[in-house]
Amino acid sequence: MPGVEIGRALLILVFVGIIAIAVVLNIGSVPADTGTGSGTLTGNVSIGPLCPVEPCTISHDRLVAAYAAYPITVSGPGGTVITSVTADPETGYAMFLKPGTYVVDIPHQGTGGSRDLPKTVAIRSGETVRLDIAIDTGIR
Repeated sequence: MPGVEIGRALLILVFVGIIAIAVVLNIGSVPADTGTGSGTLTGNVSIGPLCPVEPCTISHDRLVAAYAAYPITVSGPGGTVITSVTADPETGYAMFLKPGTYVVDIPHQGTGGSRDLPKTVAIRSGETVRLDIAIDTGIR
């Protein structure tokens, strides 16, 4: 029945829209102090190559999965993980942290990695620290 199919398509579209909004609102969110007395750590992340030959055409889902494979971890002075966030391919990442010194890193797995990490950053109240990260997947 055409009416049922349209209704089902509309329901699916609304459901996908709600999920997309929830994902966008949670990108870069951190369960840390976001009130007065915090600073911001932010930056863009590039990951590649994602294919062994160019041109490389992959789906958005595969691109998001590539970023999810390299969560950005922030640790305190004793090595205790304070928080972790998955960067968005288009908007990067942002997190609010209490003033202090932190080590930013990604998982070290197999080939590839980042020449930018690990990196020690100092966060000050009310200030923003920018740390752009380039990740080499090792795919050749």
